[in-house]
Amino acid sequence: MSQTVDQSVDPLDRTVELDRTVEIKAPEHQPEREEAPRKRLKSAIFWSYALTAGRLGTTTIVTFVLASMLGPHAFGVVATALLFVMITQMLLQQTLLTTIIQREQLDEDHLDAGFWVVIGGSLGLTGLAAGAAPLWAWFNDQPEITWICIALTPMILLQGLTVVPEAILRRKMTFRPLAIRTLIATAIGGVVGIALAFAGFQAWALVAQQLVTGVIGAIVLWTVTDWRPRWRFPRQAWRDLRGFSAQSALGGIGVFLAIRIDLLVLAKWFGPVAVGLYRIAQRLPDMLTEVTSRSLQQVSLPELARLQREPDVLADRLAKMLHVSAVVGLPALGILAADAKPLVALLGPEWSPAGVGMQLLCIVGAVNVYGVLLGPALQAVGRVGINTALAWIQLAVGIATFYVIGQLLNGSADDRKQVAAIALGMAGLEFTITVVMAYITFNRVLKVSSWRVVRPTMPALFASLLGFGITWSVDRFGLVDGPWTLKFVIYGVLATAISGGVLLALDRRLSGMVMGKIRPLLKKA
Repeated sequence: MSQTVDQSVDPLDRTVELDRTVEIKAPEHQPEREEAPRKRLKSAIFWSYALTAGRLGTTTIVTFVLASMLGPHAFGVVATALLFVMITQMLLQQTLLTTIIQREQLDEDHLDAGFWVVIGGSLGLTGLAAGAAPLWAWFNDQPEITWICIALTPMILLQGLTVVPEAILRRKMTFRPLAIRTLIATAIGGVVGIALAFAGFQAWALVAQQLVTGVIGAIVLWTVTDWRPRWRFPRQAWRDLRGFSAQSALGGIGVFLAIRIDLLVLAKWFGPVAVGLYRIAQRLPDMLTEVTSRSLQQVSLPELARLQREPDVLADRLAKMLHVSAVVGLPALGILAADAKPLVALLGPEWSPAGVGMQLLCIVGAVNVYGVLLGPALQAVGRVGINTALAWIQLAVGIATFYVIGQLLNGSADDRKQVAAIALGMAGLEFTITVVMAYITFNRVLKVSSWRVVRPTMPALFASLLGFGITWSVDRFGLVDGPWTLKFVIYGVLATAISGGVLLALDRRLSGMVMGKIRPLLKKA
């Protein structure tokens, strides 16, 4: 289950009302009046994909280089420390980001109030996190992470500095500056991390990478944003925001803990090596989900919020977004699952136990292809309480599930089995909660049939399963013999050909769109 947690337009005019950009009117739409929102949505989707694709490219290169240099232990140590810091970051982001995007009437007073509340909260949480770092290290029986946790706490303040300007750009669906900011920050942070890893700094190279990325990201974001806070705190404006903000923050924390309970169990019972293996197994499915499906999630909340008074139109727009999410997301995850074992083997023999875990976590990614748009849909119509309740239910069930897994496998020296068991538990948990959430969102809130919305995604799901299944059979029966590099190429090409061919053959929407682009080219030729 996922919740929301980058094309330039005119700079934000501080003298006009911000709600004019996304103000929602009664349905009196003329065709020409609808043209601008359509163009803006297409442009926003393009830059949102550019944002995530750029981040995917840079972080994949950096991750693989650092993984081959540092090994699972260093990755596990920093991942455990980052989990501690990310909880507070999520609280800050979800407190106001969603509120500013979703709110119909928004003015400068709301932005000023929100900014100073987030800054005050981030300063307090930074100090609290630094003081609690030894407790986190003790809880995980890893004294070495104490100073790493403390060193990472400035990321909390950096997050606080970016919440309001990022929300303004997302509300206006201005994703180009966010794409530029992300690409620059991840590239510079990656260069610093790799340089320090070469110098022998081990886990501290990863710490430096995170901090530099955060600093550069904040600097670039404020450079491309014209809005500046005023030295005042409008109390009435904060009262307007705080009710929805509290619900959103509660839901955001619930979602974050629910999707990170697996790492909590790994860190507590299995140690840093298992965490490092799991993070690599999880990183690529997460990245693919981000670049293929969460790119749509980033534009879905402002777009769906614009239609919150027109539930039929909103449901139709959501169904089209879900189809796009499935077409680009599911086959990609099937190809990754087919190539998972040779991919991790290329990093070195110490990473091989992550192969099966990555395949299982591709199931989590496939479920999230459907789930990433459900949270924004509920937020868009003001039903954030449903998302919050389901997140905390998922967290409670997850704690029980992973506690049992931790007890059963505690003391096992088989890293492969530990990682696979946690991945399988996460897949089952995500599938169950997403099915429930989809039923509530479609059938109860939007009053449409779940099957009507999901049916157009079936060709993509079948193509993904067939591409993986045939490639898995080739590997299982040893039909390809040779080095991992050869297997990586053959499995990738085979899965891509099968998935792509089946998808084009079965998905009429996609094949019609593709042929619509090809026919004019053939006529010109």
